[in-house]
Amino acid sequence: MKKIHLLIAVSAAAVWASCTSKDSAQGDAAALTARRDSLAAVIAKAESELSEIDLQLAVLDSSAQWNTVTLLEAGSSQFQHDFNVYGTVKSDQSVTLLPESAGRIQRVLVRSGQKVSAGQVLIELDNSVIQSSLAEIKTQLDLAQTLFDKQKRLWDQGIGSEVQFLQAKTQLEGLQKRLTTTQKQAAMSSIRAPFAGSIDELFAKPGEYAAPGMPMARLISSGGLRLELDVPETYITRLKVGQKISLDFNSIGVKTSASISQVGDFINPDSRTFKVNVNLPSNGQFKPNMMASAQVVDYESTGVLTLPNRLILQDTKGASYTYVFVPAQKGLGKVERRELTLGVSNNDATEVRGGLKVGEQVIDRGIRSVQTGETVKSVNE
Repeated sequence: MKKIHLLIAVSAAAVWASCTSKDSAQGDAAALTARRDSLAAVIAKAESELSEIDLQLAVLDSSAQWNTVTLLEAGSSQFQHDFNVYGTVKSDQSVTLLPESAGRIQRVLVRSGQKVSAGQVLIELDNSVIQSSLAEIKTQLDLAQTLFDKQKRLWDQGIGSEVQFLQAKTQLEGLQKRLTTTQKQAAMSSIRAPFAGSIDELFAKPGEYAAPGMPMARLISSGGLRLELDVPETYITRLKVGQKISLDFNSIGVKTSASISQVGDFINPDSRTFKVNVNLPSNGQFKPNMMASAQVVDYESTGVLTLPNRLILQDTKGASYTYVFVPAQKGLGKVERRELTLGVSNNDATEVRGGLKVGEQVIDRGIRSVQTGETVKSVNE
């Protein structure tokens, strides 16, 4: 009988438990989560203490052999990125002179290397036919002017017809226009210097026949010189007018600095470059078509954390990281891996924008032979 009552009591308890289990499930889950977090914290603390004890035991173990590493303290400094490109000296005042009309070369009034002034006549073509036309037009113009003056006086007195007056005026104006046109044609037979400079090379020879498009002489001036650079398109947003660059004219052993005078807006579809011009001083050192190397600083930053490129590693997934030395005592410490967020790089170093703090000790020599959690010994070089 007691067994039956016991079974009834157990069954009742089971029924009650099943009725209340659903109501308490949410509360039990929260309690279990809190207990799990508490245990995780205890485990983490225990693991930390175990690590410290292992490290202390390692210090006391005089027979142990440790990998030795050297350390580099992470610090902030001034950082800059630059690149080198080559350019050619161009001149706005370096021209090849061509005749505007055809004709036999009558006189060459200059020689190679001679200094000339702006507007000076350099070469004259035979224009005897044009001069004859000019003389004829002037004679006709004198007669037309006389007839017009007489006709105008008569017209002013009310004598003569309007048609006669207009004919005389039209003839005079037509001859004046012919004279102006012929004079311009005569001027085209003379080749003049468009600016002051020197005759770099003379092609014309007396007696030869000249035609439009045929080179007669090359005139150059020391003014208007610029260095023209072809810069890769990746730098088009980093360069601006007025920016300083360093120039090296290796052929003449001259190093100097200058400012960017123009940044092109057109990308060459073949070379994927754009033009950058740098004005040069007119001091006689630089000549058209000279080559020069230009060092362009396109990025600068002050007080940023940097690391030498040799201390930045990459895993198989492409993530960048480095190893930090966490000191204990007597020169021993643990190796800790740090994932890095990187910025701009140059040939020597890279900006570190995350994952490392100023003052931390980064493993230098031996960085490629250590592993996370390994105990190593730091030494001085």
